[in-house]
Formats: sequence, C-alpha cells, structure tokens
Amino acid sequence: MSFSFPILLRSSAIAGTALVAVWALSNAWPIDLYQAETATRSEYAFGNNWSDLFLNPSWAAGVALVVAVVAIRFSGGNRAAPVVVAVVGLAVLAAPSVVSVPTGLAPTTTGVAAGLLLSFAVSAAGSERSCLTALVLGAASADLARREVDARLGSPRDWSISLGGNYATTLVPIAVLVLVGVVILATSKWLPPLPARPPLSRSAAAPIAAVVIWGVYVSFGDSASSPGQWVAAVAVTVVVVAVVALRSGADGRFLCAGLAVAATAVNDVIWSGWWLGPLALVGIAAGFVMARRLPSTVAGCCILAAVCVSGLLWDNPVSTIAYAAVLPAAAAYSFLSTLVWDPSVKALGILLPVMVAVLGFSALGRRPSVAFTWVNGEPFELPGAGAVIPASSGAIILAALTCVTAAVVALVVDCRAARETER
Repeated sequence: MSFSFPILLRSSAIAGTALVAVWALSNAWPIDLYQAETATRSEYAFGNNWSDLFLNPSWAAGVALVVAVVAIRFSGGNRAAPVVVAVVGLAVLAAPSVVSVPTGLAPTTTGVAAGLLLSFAVSAAGSERSCLTALVLGAASADLARREVDARLGSPRDWSISLGGNYATTLVPIAVLVLVGVVILATSKWLPPLPARPPLSRSAAAPIAAVVIWGVYVSFGDSASSPGQWVAAVAVTVVVVAVVALRSGADGRFLCAGLAVAATAVNDVIWSGWWLGPLALVGIAAGFVMARRLPSTVAGCCILAAVCVSGLLWDNPVSTIAYAAVLPAAAAYSFLSTLVWDPSVKALGILLPVMVAVLGFSALGRRPSVAFTWVNGEPFELPGAGAVIPASSGAIILAALTCVTAAVVALVVDCRAARETER
C-alpha cells in the first residue's frame, strides 16, 4: 500500500466528504419524529398530510442515495465533474447560514447535498484499499463527531421542535465545510481516472432499493406500527437488500456488512463521555488490521449479531462494551473485508445504517419514554436526549437474525465468487 502525498491527500478528501455527508444526514432527523408519526389523530399534529412522510431519516438518506447514483452515472469519465459536484454539495449544506430554508424542506435539501458529496467520495475511492478505508473511516466517524460537536455547541436539530414556521440551520459547522472544500480542491489534480458508466441495470438497483425501503418505512414501519407490521417491515427490508447484494457479484458482501451494521441500531450506548470517541477509533483501527490479515464479511456479520444480542442486557457492562468497543471494530472489519468496484454499491452500503431506520428509531421499545404534545402551538414536556426505553427482546432477536441473514448472503456470494475463480 503506497502512502505517497497524493494518496494521503486523496484519502483525506474521501474521508472528509464521507464524514460531512453522514454527519449531515444524522443531524437531519427531526427529534420530534415520533410526534410526526403518531399524532395524526391529534389536533396538535403538525401538517397531518402527505408532506409528513418526507420528514423521516429514510427519506433523507434515500434522496442522498438516488442523487449519488445519478451524479456518478452522468459524471462517468469526466475527472472534473466529481470535484464540482462535491463543492456544490458543500454549498447546499452551508446555504441555511445565508438564505432561509424552511424546516419542511431541510431533510430533502440535506439529502441532495449528502448525495453530491458521496458521489465524489465513492468515485474517488476507486478500488484501492487505502481509499476504501478512508471512505469507511469517514462515514463511521460521522456520528461520533456529530455527538461531540452537538454536546459542545448545541444541536442544530433543535429546529425541528416547531416545524410550523422555523427555518433550518446549518447542520455541520461552517469551518468543517470550508476545510473539507479546501482539501477537495487541493486533491483535484490527483484523482484517478474515473470508471466508465456502469450498466443501467446495475446502477438502477441501488436507487430502486432506496425507494422500496423508504416506502416500507413510511407505510408500516414507523414507531406507531403494531408488532406484526414492524416485523413485516424489517422482513421486506432485509429481502430487498439481500436481492441487491446477490445480484451485485462480489461487491454484494459490502451491502451485507451495511445491513448488519444497520441492525445493531436496535440498541445503543446509554452512557456518554469523551472516552467513547477514542475507544471507537481504536476499535475501527483494530477492525482494519483484522480485515487485512483475515478478511471475512461472514465472520464480521456474526460478530455484529452478538452485538445485537448484548442488548438483552440493557444498562449493563456487557452491552456497553459491545456497543462502545466491539461494534466499531466489527463494523470496520465487515466493511473492509472486501474491495468494492461498483460506486453505487459503495454508496448504498455506506448509507444503509442511516437508511434502514426501521431497525433503529422504530424498533419496538425504542420509543420516547416521556409523552409530549403541542399546546397553543408550543411544545409541552419534551423528552430528554436519548430518552428511550430498552428495545423489546423480540426486536433484539429479529435484529440478530438480520445479521445472521446478512452473513448467510455473504457466504453465498463468497461461494459464487470461488466458483467463478475456478472456471
């Protein structure tokens, strides 16, 4: 692996764009999404119309994926196009600091910006292990960076408390956007030759999957759904991702890793502190080393299944260690155990942990533990950050089975790849 200055600069640009894209999507989730989904029978519900369907994380991430795939397809072979597209994405993210962006449009505009940034990241990464590592590292570090900055500067998601007339704010600090923009421009002359446009039948699979997953989520996968509806939503989501993975060749293992990482969102670390960030980075580094020495997406997905099962021991050292240390290592190990060629597959795999919200926010038992509503247009008794009750044992078991399914699909992909090599 070469660590020349051009490679290091390109890796920095890739990591920076992936970081900003996933950071923005993480902050685009309205914190009162539960009210949006469940209060349609209340006189205090905002909107009460079809527009409420576009205020959820699946929508923002789905828009990002579609935009990324379209941008990749129409910039194929043009080395300058990804740089221009990434700069436009940074400008869209910074726009709320200059112009008024209605809160109802914020998830959509954020998705567009994140998609433009990701199109640069996955195109510039190519198939080099160092650049793929930078892509995964940037995406994996996004939520950690967001939590730390939000804790110190205040969360820009506060705009979503009153969706009636407020305006969106910049979700990522301007200083970060400027720094990433400078790195992108500096690395533009060292970008590798871009691959030709992939066949439409291959590149169309990712956006189709995004639309289906979003449709499932808003139809019967929200936090107000019955247990049967929620299980059906998870099952359809898993089937969709598995089908795309199986038809993506060896690249499909990357999607299996993304699905398994998404399943771990059924629970989370209930503690907070500065030590979580360094611990996660150490875990990511350990996963990188493991992927180089003994790569296996199948083993990585099985480890992620064990992380899900640890959620049965809520508020316990076992689950804390699993989610704070084992999860980052297993996620990096699963993603980096295979090299990916198709940019659309890379984009879908990176976004799955954000897009498959039905396994995270909507998990049975993950609902806010403090009831709240609107009175005379003002919020009344808002829940504290992370005020959720433990996920039910059924939800945890289904999440673990999702990881096992991802492992089985990855094994099938491995077997197919082995047969192709023998021919």
